[in-house]
Amino acid sequence: MGTSLSVFPEELLHPDKKHDFIMMLMRLPVPPRRKKEVYVEWCKLTGVVLTKKDVDYLLGREAERGRA
Repeated sequence: MGTSLSVFPEELLHPDKKHDFIMMLMRLPVPPRRKKEVYVEWCKLTGVVLTKKDVDYLLGREAERGRA
């Protein structure tokens, strides 16, 4: 995969930091699709089950802004 998670703080690369990781992604100035791709890779790396609920939450604020 082309996604490199090494740019993120080590402390966010643990399953119990899912909420913190999602919040960090929400603040990044990148397109929603890229946020989702990074989250999918993070889930694979940490063993967290990818859920539609989490993806909807991650992208929800983007939708409210009209996916600016």
